[in-house]
Amino acid sequence: MTTYGTILIPVPLGQAAPVLHKVCTAGYATPAGPRFCLVHPDRFVDGNGVFALAGPVSAALGVPVLAAFQYDGDRLELEVWRDGVRAHRYDSWPDRDEKNPNRAPVGADPAAFLDFATGPVDSHRLASALADTPIDADDMDVDGEPGYVWAQALHWDVLAALGHPNQVIRRAQWDYHHMRGAPQTLAEVLGSTELVALGTADRPY
Repeated sequence: MTTYGTILIPVPLGQAAPVLHKVCTAGYATPAGPRFCLVHPDRFVDGNGVFALAGPVSAALGVPVLAAFQYDGDRLELEVWRDGVRAHRYDSWPDRDEKNPNRAPVGADPAAFLDFATGPVDSHRLASALADTPIDADDMDVDGEPGYVWAQALHWDVLAALGHPNQVIRRAQWDYHHMRGAPQTLAEVLGSTELVALGTADRPY
C-alpha cells in the first residue's frame, strides 16, 4: 500500500507559503479548505521529512501543526507540534518491528487533536479511530484480528471526525513522489486548486 507523509496546518495556504518556502527543501503545498493547508515534503531529502519540518513550521507560524506518516498501509504515526516542540505523539502500531508485536496504539488521546477540527467533532468516531477500533465493518480486519485493515482508513476516520471533507482527506493522503510522478492525474484532481512548489521541487504540470 501507499506510504505518505503530510503536515496539516491550521492556516490558509497564502499565509503559510512564505514560511514553507524558507523551511521546506523540496515539496508541494496545497490548500485544505479555507482555514487549513497541507505540506507534502520530499521525504527522501535529509532533514525534510514531516517530523523534521513540523517543529520549525509550528515555531515560525505560531500555530500547532499535525504531522502524519503512514507506512505501507500498516502503521499511522501522528505528531502534534507547538512552538517548535513536540506536544503529542500517536502511534497506531508502536511494536510493528518487534518479534512479538503488540497492536495496542499509544497516544490515543482525542483532546490532543482538537486544534485541527474544522467544526463540530464526532467524538465517538475520533476516539474509536485512535483506539484502532473501526466503526465501519468494511474497515475491520477480515481475519478477525483487532484494528483497521489499512492505516489509511484510520487516518481518514481521524480527519473525518475532526470535520474535514472527503476531498481534503484524500489530499492529506497524497505523497510528494506520487504527486510528482502523475502530473496528469494531479492536474485533473486539483482542477483550479492552487499548488505551491517548494524549494527545489518543480511544478508537476
